Amino acid sequence: MKKNSTDTMDWALWFYWIIATTTGWLIGEIFFIGIPVIMSGAAISALQWATLHQRIHKAWRWAIYSLTGWIIGYVFFVVISAITQRISTGPLIGLFVGIAQWMLLRKEINWAGWWIIISTLAWTTGLDIIPGLLTSGALPGALTGLTLVILFRFSR
Repeated sequence: MKKNSTDTMDWALWFYWIIATTTGWLIGEIFFIGIPVIMSGAAISALQWATLHQRIHKAWRWAIYSLTGWIIGYVFFVVISAITQRISTGPLIGLFVGIAQWMLLRKEINWAGWWIIISTLAWTTGLDIIPGLLTSGALPGALTGLTLVILFRFSR
């Protein structure tokens, strides 16, 4: 019996997604000391686009939307943290990046709304719960990558 493509896990996509997200995070953290979060966001956005460029329609928008989400999330973090010290970077970055990326994914896949929730949880985990040079990119990459693989099973 021939296996249906939805019966198997796209391990390659998951692996490349983790590598793209981790490498992007490292680029920002190592080479851009002054504004590492924004530069990490730019590098992650570009590398994730490279992973998706043949999987979604007009994938070049992924980098633009994602970077916009990173910038808006970081600006909100700076503004809110100036008012109160009780705010974390991860939830804001994850929420705004998730919303920006959802705007593209909703046209490609069913159940895309889960992307916002998982993005928020993933970046909260990587940036606030278990932060580290590698874990801040690898954990969100693993969580969002697994979600992406599952969501692609429900392509439109």
